[in-house]
Amino acid sequence: MAHYLIVLAVTSLAVISPGADFAMVSRNSFLHGRRSGVLSAFGIAVSCWIHVFYAVFFLATVQGVVPDLLTYVRFAGAAYLAYAGMRTMRSGLAIEDGDGARPAVSASQSFLAGFLTNALNPKTAVFAISLYTQVIGPHATVQYALLCGATISLCHLAWFVLVSCGLSRSATRRWVMARAAGFNRVIGAILLLIGASLVFV
Repeated sequence: MAHYLIVLAVTSLAVISPGADFAMVSRNSFLHGRRSGVLSAFGIAVSCWIHVFYAVFFLATVQGVVPDLLTYVRFAGAAYLAYAGMRTMRSGLAIEDGDGARPAVSASQSFLAGFLTNALNPKTAVFAISLYTQVIGPHATVQYALLCGATISLCHLAWFVLVSCGLSRSATRRWVMARAAGFNRVIGAILLLIGASLVFV
């Protein structure tokens, strides 16, 4: 139990640190409402399992076959975040206000935005690998390793659902919508900067 609490604490601290996932959930919650933000949070949580599975089952094999895998992930993640940033900066104001209008983005688009942002985030990959090799340990049972994986996924889900609920409140959204053009430019620039940082880190 003491060892598991260490894993939980390390995971919680990693999850709440701002990064690409936070920027994407914030963007979707502000612009498209709570539903979009929560679906993005689910996408992030599901994507965590990609990192968990290769850390548990395939790390040694994959590194032997593709030793530069994390480099490829880093550049793919940078390209995706740059694309998302440019699209946000150039996007018009399409809002889902719950008034019966057609949603600005579909459920699958919201989910996929969260999923791809996390799946292509090399910082998440490095975190999962470090956690499994240095904290959990290679000699842990598969059941315990998967329990830790579930903890990683659920921590991401819980935190980003809370973020979405907070940032999609009516008063917050009204404030953002009144400044929508500037907000799109700022959040788009943040995504671009995060993407650029992945290239040079």
